[in-house]
Amino acid sequence: MDLPAKSLATPKLVLDRERAELQPYAPDYRDLYVERGEETYDDLLSEAESACVQDRPFRWFYTGHTGAGKSTELNRIVKSERLLEGYLPVVYRVRDSLDINDLDFTDLILAIGQAVSQIAKSAEVKIDPELAERIEKWGAETQIETEQELGGQAKGGIEWNLLFAKASAEIQAGGTKKTTIREKLRDQLTDFIALVDDLATDIEAKKRRRVLVVLDTLDHVDHHPIREIFTKHWASISRTRVSLLTVIPLPMINEPDFMARVEDNFSLLPNIRVHAKPGADKLDREGFAFFKEVIKRLAELDLFSDAALRDIFRLSGGMLRDMIGIAGDACKYADRENPDGKVSTAHVRRVLEDRMAYFHRLLLKKDYDVLRTVAANPHPLGFDGMGPLLHLKAILYFPNGRGWYALNPAVQAILDEAEPQG
Repeated sequence: MDLPAKSLATPKLVLDRERAELQPYAPDYRDLYVERGEETYDDLLSEAESACVQDRPFRWFYTGHTGAGKSTELNRIVKSERLLEGYLPVVYRVRDSLDINDLDFTDLILAIGQAVSQIAKSAEVKIDPELAERIEKWGAETQIETEQELGGQAKGGIEWNLLFAKASAEIQAGGTKKTTIREKLRDQLTDFIALVDDLATDIEAKKRRRVLVVLDTLDHVDHHPIREIFTKHWASISRTRVSLLTVIPLPMINEPDFMARVEDNFSLLPNIRVHAKPGADKLDREGFAFFKEVIKRLAELDLFSDAALRDIFRLSGGMLRDMIGIAGDACKYADRENPDGKVSTAHVRRVLEDRMAYFHRLLLKKDYDVLRTVAANPHPLGFDGMGPLLHLKAILYFPNGRGWYALNPAVQAILDEAEPQG
């Protein structure tokens, strides 16, 4: 599809209403990417450089609302010259390789092993034969089938660097093999971590750069099992010498036990600021300018009335994916009404009603007490019930300044209808 779109007949804008994860090496990256600034990850890169100089594993947690652009920024980070001077990074998407509805801490340790083997393969590292034999022995002891490659082609054995991927596939598929692999990892965790560390050490010795695994998409998982994993098993996960950059669900920043372990080793990618301060009605000028820059790379701004653009930005809550999704849906409604016309505030209102219906279906009666508390106070003291609503994006967190909470505009509209103002 040619961009920017010049007609309402292309209502989805890009990839079925969702912003593509912009890969820094993709041909259209520079055409579509809008600079987010250095403040969200400069500390991350500085810590990575420090860890490399001190020859210690790099540890960092990365968070923000889903749809705020984290994966896009992570892809930018792992291609930055500053990082590549000292690291061989790989992005491991947990959602694509494991069962995100049933995660165990051993799954993530296995994921680290699989990611390191991917680095070895992509960097064309010929590992020591003795190490390859140890990995193959682990595969045999863990009862990982070796008759076929992952693609199904018959073979007498299996490449050592496919064994971790095969184990992950068994975890994702479920069944008795999943239990066997997890039990084996728990029983011989020290030996498995030593195996992964030796593989990482071999790569680092031959490439003169440390290996870095980015565990991505854990923010797509309900935060309760993630809290369980990282509060109870982080010591086990972090035993490996492999450097880790881990994406976590935003509600984890409200978990005291977890944050006590994290200390300052985390960064939060903010959603774009919609209002300069909590409770303000006027749109933030810089935030609105950023939003218009994003949209105009996808669609001609003349397709929208100025009032409609402002309503789309307000309704988005500052999330990039929502900005584009709402704009695409509004184009759809405008095209049905008048293909030669413009997106108006009435079309954005229809999108708002769709989103209100979405939250109506998902919110529970008990949630509304929490929502009313946040609506009345943008700086609420800690209380139960906020985590799931942050995950759902019924509550939004704006980390600007000392930070504040606000309701998703669609949720606020539900409360306004239920409790007429004045």
